[in-house]
Amino acid sequence: MRHMLKIGASSLVLRIVGLLASFLIGIVLARALGPADYGVYGLVTTLVALAMTAGVLGTPQLAVRNLSVFAAARDRGAIQSSVRQFGRATSLASITIACAIMLVGWALTRDEPRLSALILPAALLVPLTGWTALIAAELRGLGFLLKGQWMDVFARPALAFVLTAAWVMTGTGLRTSDALWIQVFVAGLAALVSWIWIRGAVRADASPSREKTEQRPWLSAALFLMAVDLLRNLGGTYGIVMMGWLDNDVALGLFRVAFACNIVVALPVTILHVIFAPKVAQLYKESRIEELQRLLSLTSAAMVVMVLPIVIAAYLLGRPAIELVFGPEYVPSWLPLFHLCLAQLAFGAFGMGPILLSMCGRERKLLGIYAIATVAGIVAAYPLIVGYSAAGAAMAMIVSNGLIGLLSWHVGRTDLGVDSTFASLFRRRATLTD
Repeated sequence: MRHMLKIGASSLVLRIVGLLASFLIGIVLARALGPADYGVYGLVTTLVALAMTAGVLGTPQLAVRNLSVFAAARDRGAIQSSVRQFGRATSLASITIACAIMLVGWALTRDEPRLSALILPAALLVPLTGWTALIAAELRGLGFLLKGQWMDVFARPALAFVLTAAWVMTGTGLRTSDALWIQVFVAGLAALVSWIWIRGAVRADASPSREKTEQRPWLSAALFLMAVDLLRNLGGTYGIVMMGWLDNDVALGLFRVAFACNIVVALPVTILHVIFAPKVAQLYKESRIEELQRLLSLTSAAMVVMVLPIVIAAYLLGRPAIELVFGPEYVPSWLPLFHLCLAQLAFGAFGMGPILLSMCGRERKLLGIYAIATVAGIVAAYPLIVGYSAAGAAMAMIVSNGLIGLLSWHVGRTDLGVDSTFASLFRRRATLTD
Protein backbone atom coordinates (compact mmCIF):
# COMPACT_ATOMS: atom_id res chain seq x y z
CA MET A 1 0.00 0.00 0.00
CA ARG A 2 2.86 2.39 0.79
CA HIS A 3 4.35 1.70 -2.64
CA MET A 4 1.00 2.44 -4.30
CA LEU A 5 0.66 5.69 -2.35
CA LYS A 6 4.17 6.73 -3.44
CA ILE A 7 3.35 6.01 -7.07
CA GLY A 8 0.06 7.83 -6.64
CA ALA A 9 1.82 10.90 -5.26
CA SER A 10 4.34 10.88 -8.10
CA SER A 11 1.55 10.44 -10.65
CA LEU A 12 -0.27 13.34 -9.06
CA VAL A 13 2.78 15.56 -9.47
CA LEU A 14 3.18 14.55 -13.13
CA ARG A 15 -0.49 15.11 -13.82
CA ILE A 16 -0.55 18.47 -12.07
CA VAL A 17 2.52 19.75 -13.95
CA GLY A 18 1.20 18.38 -17.24
CA LEU A 19 -2.21 19.89 -16.49
CA LEU A 20 -0.60 23.22 -15.71
CA ALA A 21 1.30 23.11 -19.00
CA SER A 22 -1.87 22.24 -20.96
CA PHE A 23 -3.76 24.99 -19.17
CA LEU A 24 -1.02 27.52 -19.92
CA ILE A 25 -1.04 26.49 -23.59
CA GLY A 26 -4.76 27.19 -23.60
CA ILE A 27 -4.19 30.63 -22.10
CA VAL A 28 -1.44 31.51 -24.60
CA LEU A 29 -3.43 30.27 -27.59
CA ALA A 30 -6.69 31.87 -26.45
CA ARG A 31 -5.01 35.26 -26.09
CA ALA A 32 -2.86 34.96 -29.23
CA LEU A 33 -5.54 33.56 -31.56
CA GLY A 34 -8.71 35.17 -30.22
CA PRO A 35 -12.03 33.40 -29.55
CA ALA A 36 -12.83 32.57 -33.19
CA ASP A 37 -9.47 31.05 -34.23
CA TYR A 38 -9.07 29.39 -30.84
CA GLY A 39 -12.44 27.76 -31.41
CA VAL A 40 -11.26 26.42 -34.79
CA TYR A 41 -8.06 25.11 -33.18
CA GLY A 42 -10.12 23.37 -30.50
CA LEU A 43 -12.41 21.79 -33.08
CA VAL A 44 -9.45 20.48 -35.14
CA THR A 45 -7.67 18.99 -32.13
CA THR A 46 -10.92 17.40 -30.98
CA LEU A 47 -11.44 15.73 -34.36
CA VAL A 48 -7.78 14.60 -34.34
CA ALA A 49 -8.32 12.98 -30.95
CA LEU A 50 -11.34 11.09 -32.26
CA ALA A 51 -9.38 9.93 -35.32
CA MET A 52 -6.47 8.85 -33.12
CA THR A 53 -8.85 6.82 -30.95
CA ALA A 54 -10.03 4.96 -34.03
CA GLY A 55 -6.43 4.46 -35.18
CA VAL A 56 -5.25 2.72 -32.00
CA LEU A 57 -8.08 0.15 -32.37
CA GLY A 58 -8.83 -0.01 -28.65
CA THR A 59 -5.40 -1.45 -27.85
CA PRO A 60 -4.39 0.90 -24.98
CA GLN A 61 -6.95 -0.48 -22.53
CA LEU A 62 -6.37 -4.01 -23.79
CA ALA A 63 -2.63 -3.54 -23.33
CA VAL A 64 -3.08 -2.51 -19.70
CA ARG A 65 -5.39 -5.46 -19.07
CA ASN A 66 -3.38 -8.16 -20.87
CA LEU A 67 0.16 -7.04 -20.11
CA SER A 68 -0.56 -6.67 -16.40
CA VAL A 69 -1.59 -10.34 -16.37
CA PHE A 70 1.40 -11.44 -18.49
CA ALA A 71 3.77 -9.44 -16.30
CA ALA A 72 2.38 -11.07 -13.17
CA ALA A 73 2.98 -14.47 -14.79
CA ARG A 74 6.52 -13.36 -15.85
CA ASP A 75 5.75 -14.51 -19.40
CA ARG A 76 8.16 -12.54 -21.59
CA GLY A 77 7.10 -14.34 -24.76
CA ALA A 78 3.48 -13.27 -24.37
CA ILE A 79 4.57 -9.71 -23.60
CA GLN A 80 6.81 -9.43 -26.66
CA SER A 81 4.18 -10.96 -28.94
CA SER A 82 1.47 -8.61 -27.70
CA VAL A 83 3.64 -5.51 -28.07
CA ARG A 84 4.52 -6.45 -31.66
CA GLN A 85 0.93 -7.24 -32.61
CA PHE A 86 -0.47 -4.07 -31.10
CA GLY A 87 2.21 -1.92 -32.73
CA ARG A 88 1.73 -3.33 -36.22
CA ALA A 89 -2.05 -3.17 -36.15
CA THR A 90 -2.25 0.38 -34.83
CA SER A 91 0.43 1.63 -37.24
CA LEU A 92 -1.50 0.30 -40.23
CA ALA A 93 -4.83 1.67 -39.02
CA SER A 94 -3.61 5.11 -37.94
CA ILE A 95 -1.54 5.73 -41.09
CA THR A 96 -4.52 4.71 -43.22
CA ILE A 97 -6.74 7.17 -41.35
CA ALA A 98 -4.13 9.92 -41.72
CA CYS A 99 -4.02 9.39 -45.50
CA ALA A 100 -7.82 9.52 -45.67
CA ILE A 101 -7.84 12.78 -43.72
CA MET A 102 -5.41 14.35 -46.17
CA LEU A 103 -7.33 13.23 -49.26
CA VAL A 104 -10.78 14.18 -47.99
CA GLY A 105 -9.62 17.29 -46.15
CA TRP A 106 -7.81 18.83 -49.10
CA ALA A 107 -10.76 18.07 -51.37
CA LEU A 108 -13.18 19.84 -49.03
CA THR A 109 -10.99 22.88 -48.27
CA ARG A 110 -9.25 23.56 -51.59
CA ASP A 111 -11.10 26.89 -51.91
CA GLU A 112 -10.25 27.91 -48.32
CA PRO A 113 -6.47 28.22 -47.91
CA ARG A 114 -6.72 29.06 -44.19
CA LEU A 115 -8.42 25.76 -43.45
CA SER A 116 -6.46 23.78 -46.04
CA ALA A 117 -3.23 24.64 -44.20
CA LEU A 118 -4.53 22.73 -41.17
CA ILE A 119 -5.03 19.37 -42.92
CA LEU A 120 -1.45 18.04 -43.09
CA PRO A 121 -0.47 18.75 -39.45
CA ALA A 122 -3.82 17.39 -38.28
CA ALA A 123 -3.28 14.16 -40.25
CA LEU A 124 0.27 13.69 -38.93
CA LEU A 125 -0.93 14.05 -35.35
CA VAL A 126 -3.13 10.95 -35.67
CA PRO A 127 -0.38 8.26 -35.84
CA LEU A 128 2.10 10.21 -33.68
CA THR A 129 -0.25 10.69 -30.74
CA GLY A 130 -1.63 7.18 -31.23
CA TRP A 131 1.80 5.54 -30.90
CA THR A 132 2.54 7.52 -27.75
CA ALA A 133 -0.83 6.61 -26.20
CA LEU A 134 -0.40 2.90 -26.95
CA ILE A 135 3.15 2.69 -25.62
CA ALA A 136 2.17 4.63 -22.49
CA ALA A 137 -0.54 2.03 -21.83
CA GLU A 138 1.88 -0.84 -22.46
CA LEU A 139 4.35 0.60 -19.97
CA ARG A 140 1.61 0.97 -17.35
CA GLY A 141 0.52 -2.61 -17.94
CA LEU A 142 4.09 -3.79 -17.37
CA GLY A 143 4.22 -1.94 -14.05
CA PHE A 144 6.12 1.17 -15.21
CA LEU A 145 3.37 3.51 -14.06
CA LEU A 146 5.48 6.66 -14.01
CA LYS A 147 7.16 6.06 -17.37
CA GLY A 148 3.75 5.19 -18.72
CA GLN A 149 2.60 8.72 -17.94
CA TRP A 150 5.78 10.75 -18.41
CA MET A 151 5.77 11.50 -22.16
CA ASP A 152 2.02 11.61 -22.76
CA VAL A 153 1.01 13.39 -19.56
CA PHE A 154 3.98 15.57 -18.69
CA ALA A 155 6.71 16.00 -21.31
CA ARG A 156 4.53 16.52 -24.37
CA PRO A 157 2.34 19.33 -22.96
CA ALA A 158 5.28 20.91 -21.13
CA LEU A 159 7.45 21.11 -24.24
CA ALA A 160 4.50 22.27 -26.34
CA PHE A 161 3.90 25.12 -23.90
CA VAL A 162 7.55 26.18 -23.94
CA LEU A 163 7.70 26.21 -27.74
CA THR A 164 4.32 27.95 -28.12
CA ALA A 165 5.19 30.65 -25.58
CA ALA A 166 8.59 31.18 -27.22
CA TRP A 167 6.94 31.60 -30.63
CA VAL A 168 4.48 34.17 -29.27
CA MET A 169 7.26 36.12 -27.55
CA THR A 170 9.11 36.53 -30.84
CA GLY A 171 6.29 38.83 -31.94
CA THR A 172 6.00 37.26 -35.39
CA GLY A 173 2.37 36.31 -34.88
CA LEU A 174 0.93 32.86 -34.23
CA ARG A 175 -1.53 31.27 -36.63
CA THR A 176 -3.68 28.21 -36.04
CA SER A 177 -1.52 26.18 -38.44
CA ASP A 178 1.64 27.23 -36.55
CA ALA A 179 0.14 25.96 -33.27
CA LEU A 180 -0.66 22.62 -34.91
CA TRP A 181 2.85 22.24 -36.34
CA ILE A 182 4.29 22.78 -32.87
CA GLN A 183 2.09 19.93 -31.67
CA VAL A 184 3.33 17.72 -34.53
CA PHE A 185 6.98 18.29 -33.60
CA VAL A 186 6.37 17.57 -29.92
CA ALA A 187 4.23 14.49 -30.67
CA GLY A 188 6.96 13.08 -32.93
CA LEU A 189 9.57 13.50 -30.24
CA ALA A 190 7.31 11.90 -27.63
CA ALA A 191 6.61 8.93 -29.91
CA LEU A 192 10.34 8.37 -30.52
CA VAL A 193 11.26 8.44 -26.84
CA SER A 194 8.30 6.20 -25.96
CA TRP A 195 9.40 3.65 -28.58
CA ILE A 196 12.91 3.55 -27.07
CA TRP A 197 11.44 3.04 -23.61
CA ILE A 198 9.13 0.17 -24.54
CA ARG A 199 11.95 -1.66 -26.32
CA GLY A 200 14.06 -1.36 -23.19
CA ALA A 201 11.18 -2.45 -20.93
CA VAL A 202 10.45 -5.58 -22.97
CA ARG A 203 14.11 -6.60 -23.18
CA ALA A 204 14.67 -5.99 -19.47
CA ASP A 205 11.67 -8.04 -18.46
CA ALA A 206 12.27 -10.94 -16.13
CA SER A 207 12.95 -14.41 -17.52
CA PRO A 208 9.82 -16.20 -18.65
CA SER A 209 8.17 -18.75 -16.43
CA ARG A 210 7.98 -22.36 -17.53
CA GLU A 211 4.21 -22.24 -17.63
CA LYS A 212 3.11 -20.10 -20.53
CA THR A 213 0.19 -17.74 -20.08
CA GLU A 214 -2.76 -18.50 -22.33
CA GLN A 215 -3.04 -15.92 -25.10
CA ARG A 216 -6.52 -15.47 -26.49
CA PRO A 217 -7.42 -13.74 -29.76
CA TRP A 218 -7.30 -10.04 -29.01
CA LEU A 219 -8.66 -8.25 -32.08
CA SER A 220 -12.35 -8.83 -31.32
CA ALA A 221 -12.00 -7.46 -27.77
CA ALA A 222 -9.84 -4.60 -29.05
CA LEU A 223 -12.42 -3.52 -31.62
CA PHE A 224 -15.10 -3.42 -28.95
CA LEU A 225 -12.78 -1.37 -26.75
CA MET A 226 -12.08 0.92 -29.71
CA ALA A 227 -15.81 1.49 -30.14
CA VAL A 228 -16.05 2.16 -26.41
CA ASP A 229 -13.13 4.61 -26.57
CA LEU A 230 -14.65 6.38 -29.57
CA LEU A 231 -17.97 6.74 -27.82
CA ARG A 232 -16.24 7.81 -24.60
CA ASN A 233 -14.23 10.48 -26.42
CA LEU A 234 -17.27 11.54 -28.41
CA GLY A 235 -19.23 11.62 -25.17
CA GLY A 236 -16.64 13.98 -23.74
CA THR A 237 -16.27 16.19 -26.81
CA TYR A 238 -19.56 16.12 -28.73
CA GLY A 239 -20.25 19.54 -27.23
CA ILE A 240 -17.30 21.00 -29.14
CA VAL A 241 -18.29 19.27 -32.39
CA MET A 242 -21.93 20.36 -32.10
CA MET A 243 -20.96 23.90 -31.14
CA GLY A 244 -18.88 24.04 -34.32
CA TRP A 245 -21.94 22.87 -36.26
CA LEU A 246 -24.75 24.83 -34.58
CA ASP A 247 -23.08 28.02 -33.35
CA ASN A 248 -20.47 30.55 -34.45
CA ASP A 249 -16.70 30.39 -34.00
CA VAL A 250 -16.72 32.91 -31.13
CA ALA A 251 -19.21 30.85 -29.09
CA LEU A 252 -17.15 27.76 -29.91
CA GLY A 253 -14.07 29.52 -28.55
CA LEU A 254 -15.91 30.39 -25.33
CA PHE A 255 -16.94 26.78 -24.85
CA ARG A 256 -13.39 25.62 -25.66
CA VAL A 257 -12.05 27.80 -22.82
CA ALA A 258 -14.56 26.26 -20.40
CA PHE A 259 -13.62 22.80 -21.65
CA ALA A 260 -9.91 23.53 -21.12
CA CYS A 261 -10.56 24.73 -17.56
CA ASN A 262 -12.60 21.61 -16.87
CA ILE A 263 -9.39 19.56 -17.12
CA VAL A 264 -8.71 20.65 -13.55
CA VAL A 265 -11.83 19.04 -12.14
CA ALA A 266 -11.26 15.86 -14.16
CA LEU A 267 -7.74 15.47 -12.79
CA PRO A 268 -8.53 13.48 -9.59
CA VAL A 269 -10.77 11.03 -11.46
CA THR A 270 -8.22 10.54 -14.23
CA ILE A 271 -5.36 9.91 -11.80
CA LEU A 272 -7.29 7.29 -9.84
CA HIS A 273 -8.34 5.53 -13.04
CA VAL A 274 -4.77 5.40 -14.37
CA ILE A 275 -3.24 4.21 -11.09
CA PHE A 276 -5.75 1.52 -10.17
CA ALA A 277 -6.89 0.13 -13.54
CA PRO A 278 -4.16 -2.60 -13.57
CA LYS A 279 -4.98 -3.46 -9.95
CA VAL A 280 -8.67 -3.87 -10.77
CA ALA A 281 -7.80 -6.35 -13.55
CA GLN A 282 -5.51 -8.37 -11.28
CA LEU A 283 -7.94 -8.53 -8.34
CA TYR A 284 -10.78 -9.68 -10.59
CA LYS A 285 -8.57 -12.23 -12.36
CA GLU A 286 -7.55 -13.68 -8.98
CA SER A 287 -11.17 -13.64 -7.66
CA ARG A 288 -10.23 -11.36 -4.73
CA ILE A 289 -13.67 -9.80 -4.71
CA GLU A 290 -13.59 -8.35 -1.19
CA GLU A 291 -10.36 -6.49 -1.93
CA LEU A 292 -11.80 -5.31 -5.23
CA GLN A 293 -14.91 -4.00 -3.50
CA ARG A 294 -12.89 -2.10 -0.94
CA LEU A 295 -10.71 -0.55 -3.66
CA LEU A 296 -13.78 0.56 -5.63
CA SER A 297 -15.50 2.06 -2.59
CA LEU A 298 -12.46 4.01 -1.44
CA THR A 299 -11.71 5.40 -4.90
CA SER A 300 -15.32 6.54 -5.31
CA ALA A 301 -15.20 8.33 -1.96
CA ALA A 302 -11.88 9.93 -2.88
CA MET A 303 -13.29 11.20 -6.19
CA VAL A 304 -16.24 12.91 -4.52
CA VAL A 305 -14.11 14.43 -1.78
CA MET A 306 -11.65 15.87 -4.32
CA VAL A 307 -14.13 17.02 -6.97
CA LEU A 308 -16.80 18.67 -4.81
CA PRO A 309 -14.62 21.59 -3.58
CA ILE A 310 -13.61 22.33 -7.18
CA VAL A 311 -17.28 22.49 -8.21
CA ILE A 312 -18.00 24.99 -5.42
CA ALA A 313 -14.97 27.06 -6.36
CA ALA A 314 -16.06 27.12 -10.02
CA TYR A 315 -19.43 28.58 -9.01
CA LEU A 316 -18.09 31.17 -6.59
CA LEU A 317 -14.87 32.20 -8.35
CA GLY A 318 -15.28 31.11 -11.98
CA ARG A 319 -16.30 34.49 -13.41
CA PRO A 320 -13.47 36.64 -11.96
CA ALA A 321 -10.90 33.88 -12.48
CA ILE A 322 -11.67 33.52 -16.20
CA GLU A 323 -11.62 37.30 -16.68
CA LEU A 324 -8.26 37.55 -14.95
CA VAL A 325 -6.61 34.67 -16.79
CA PHE A 326 -8.13 34.73 -20.28
CA GLY A 327 -9.41 38.28 -20.60
CA PRO A 328 -12.81 39.99 -20.44
CA GLU A 329 -13.96 38.60 -23.82
CA TYR A 330 -14.01 35.11 -22.28
CA VAL A 331 -16.09 35.93 -19.16
CA PRO A 332 -19.22 34.12 -20.50
CA SER A 333 -17.21 30.88 -20.29
CA TRP A 334 -17.73 30.67 -16.51
CA LEU A 335 -21.30 29.29 -16.68
CA PRO A 336 -20.52 26.39 -19.07
CA LEU A 337 -17.47 25.69 -16.90
CA PHE A 338 -19.68 25.32 -13.83
CA HIS A 339 -22.00 22.95 -15.68
CA LEU A 340 -19.04 20.89 -16.88
CA CYS A 341 -17.86 20.61 -13.28
CA LEU A 342 -21.28 19.31 -12.26
CA ALA A 343 -21.05 16.74 -15.04
CA GLN A 344 -17.69 15.56 -13.72
CA LEU A 345 -19.08 15.30 -10.18
CA ALA A 346 -21.96 13.16 -11.48
CA PHE A 347 -19.44 10.90 -13.22
CA GLY A 348 -17.07 10.68 -10.24
CA ALA A 349 -19.84 9.80 -7.79
CA PHE A 350 -20.14 6.39 -9.49
CA GLY A 351 -16.41 5.76 -9.04
CA MET A 352 -14.48 3.48 -11.37
CA GLY A 353 -17.58 1.93 -12.90
CA PRO A 354 -16.54 2.19 -16.58
CA ILE A 355 -12.94 1.15 -15.83
CA LEU A 356 -14.25 -1.81 -13.82
CA LEU A 357 -16.23 -3.08 -16.81
CA SER A 358 -13.38 -2.61 -19.30
CA MET A 359 -10.85 -4.34 -17.02
CA CYS A 360 -13.18 -7.26 -16.28
CA GLY A 361 -14.17 -8.27 -19.81
CA ARG A 362 -17.50 -6.44 -20.01
CA GLU A 363 -16.52 -4.30 -22.99
CA ARG A 364 -19.67 -5.24 -24.94
CA LYS A 365 -21.95 -3.94 -22.22
CA LEU A 366 -19.72 -0.91 -21.77
CA LEU A 367 -20.10 -0.21 -25.48
CA GLY A 368 -23.87 -0.23 -25.07
CA ILE A 369 -23.65 2.08 -22.08
CA TYR A 370 -21.56 4.65 -23.92
CA ALA A 371 -23.84 4.41 -26.97
CA ILE A 372 -26.95 5.09 -24.88
CA ALA A 373 -25.32 7.91 -22.91
CA THR A 374 -23.75 9.60 -25.94
CA VAL A 375 -26.94 9.47 -28.00
CA ALA A 376 -28.90 10.85 -25.04
CA GLY A 377 -26.35 13.65 -24.60
CA ILE A 378 -26.39 14.56 -28.29
CA VAL A 379 -30.19 14.56 -28.39
CA ALA A 380 -30.27 16.81 -25.34
CA ALA A 381 -27.50 19.03 -26.70
CA TYR A 382 -29.32 20.10 -29.87
CA PRO A 383 -32.13 22.12 -28.23
CA LEU A 384 -29.89 23.19 -25.33
CA ILE A 385 -27.23 24.65 -27.66
CA VAL A 386 -29.87 26.37 -29.80
CA GLY A 387 -31.41 27.86 -26.65
CA TYR A 388 -28.42 28.46 -24.38
CA SER A 389 -25.32 28.28 -26.62
CA ALA A 390 -22.16 27.14 -24.78
CA ALA A 391 -23.97 26.76 -21.43
CA GLY A 392 -26.44 24.41 -23.11
CA ALA A 393 -23.65 22.24 -24.53
CA ALA A 394 -22.26 21.85 -21.02
CA MET A 395 -25.69 21.03 -19.57
CA ALA A 396 -26.04 18.16 -22.02
CA MET A 397 -22.85 16.62 -20.65
CA ILE A 398 -24.45 16.34 -17.20
CA VAL A 399 -26.99 14.03 -18.84
CA SER A 400 -24.43 11.83 -20.63
CA ASN A 401 -21.93 11.65 -17.75
CA GLY A 402 -24.65 10.79 -15.26
CA LEU A 403 -25.98 8.00 -17.48
CA ILE A 404 -22.50 6.51 -18.00
CA GLY A 405 -21.92 6.35 -14.27
CA LEU A 406 -25.39 5.05 -13.40
CA LEU A 407 -25.49 2.32 -16.05
CA SER A 408 -21.90 1.19 -15.31
CA TRP A 409 -22.77 0.95 -11.62
CA HIS A 410 -25.83 -1.16 -12.46
CA VAL A 411 -23.86 -3.63 -14.62
CA GLY A 412 -21.15 -3.87 -11.98
CA ARG A 413 -23.76 -4.77 -9.37
CA THR A 414 -25.65 -7.31 -11.48
CA ASP A 415 -22.80 -8.94 -13.44
CA LEU A 416 -19.79 -8.68 -11.14
CA GLY A 417 -21.40 -8.46 -7.73
CA VAL A 418 -19.56 -5.28 -6.70
CA ASP A 419 -20.65 -1.71 -6.06
CA SER A 420 -18.50 0.98 -7.71
CA THR A 421 -19.79 3.75 -5.43
CA PHE A 422 -18.83 4.66 -1.87
CA ALA A 423 -22.29 3.53 -0.64
CA SER A 424 -20.91 0.08 0.27
CA LEU A 425 -18.74 1.71 2.93
CA PHE A 426 -21.86 2.78 4.82
CA ARG A 427 -23.53 -0.62 4.37
CA ARG A 428 -20.44 -2.36 5.69
CA ARG A 429 -20.28 -0.01 8.67
CA ALA A 430 -23.96 -0.64 9.43
CA THR A 431 -23.39 -4.40 9.22
CA LEU A 432 -20.46 -4.20 11.63
CA THR A 433 -22.54 -2.10 14.04
CA ASP A 434 -25.35 -4.63 14.00
